[in-house]
Amino acid sequence: MKKLIITALILLSYQAEAQIKAVTDEGKEVVLFDNGTWKFTNDSDAKILETITTNETPFTKDKASTFLYRSKKVNAGVYVNPKIWKITDAFKTPVLEYAFINNSNSNIFGLLISENVEVGSLKNLKELVVISTKNRADYFRLKESEYRTVNGLNVLYLRYIANNKGLDFEYQMYAFLTDNGYCSVTGYAFAKYFNQNKAELDRFLNGLVEVKKAEGTQKVEVYETPPPPAKIKSKN
Repeated sequence: MKKLIITALILLSYQAEAQIKAVTDEGKEVVLFDNGTWKFTNDSDAKILETITTNETPFTKDKASTFLYRSKKVNAGVYVNPKIWKITDAFKTPVLEYAFINNSNSNIFGLLISENVEVGSLKNLKELVVISTKNRADYFRLKESEYRTVNGLNVLYLRYIANNKGLDFEYQMYAFLTDNGYCSVTGYAFAKYFNQNKAELDRFLNGLVEVKKAEGTQKVEVYETPPPPAKIKSKN
C-alpha cells in the first residue's frame, strides 16, 4: 500500500475497531487504523492509483520545434523551439543530460533524462519514477498516468504534483524505452502557473523522438545553431 498524505477534514471517528474515516486531498475516503495503516473505503479508488489508461489520440512534434537535442547515451532526443527554449548548466545529476529554461517565461522548465539500464516495461518505469520522486519530495500526488503514441513511439505519460522545501511544482513527463535503456522528457512549472502554461509544456513534451544512428552514407541532417546555455541568476 502506497504512502498517502492526508490533508483534508476528518469526517467521522469512533472507538469500534479503533478506526477513523478521513478524506484525502483528492476527495477519496479512507479508513485509518491505530497501527498507522490505512485503506480506501471504496476499492475502486485503490485501482485508480494502479491503473494506466490508454490515450488513442496520436501526438506529434510542433512545427516550430526545429532544433534537436540528441541524447549521448540512448537513441532518443527532443526537438525544441530554439527561439524560446535554452539549455542551462545550473543543474547537474548523473542521469540529467539537458536542463531547459523558457526564454519567454521564467515560470516553466524542461528536462531530458536518460539511463543505460534495463527497465523491462513502461509499467516498471512508472513504479520507479513514482517511488524515487516520493522519496525525494515532502509531498507527492500522482494525477494521471496513461500510454500514448508520440511521433510513432509508445510512451508513458505521467502528471503529478510534488512539494520540496515548501515549493509546489506540477510536472508532466513522457518516458520512452530505447534499445539500451530509457529516455524521459519532463516539463514542469510552479504549481500555480501550470494550467496557464500547459499548452507550451505539451509542445515541449511532444518533441520527444527516437534518433537512429547514421549508417553508411545516410544523410546527416543539419540544424540551426542552438542558443548558448542560459545562466540562472540567484535571488539573494
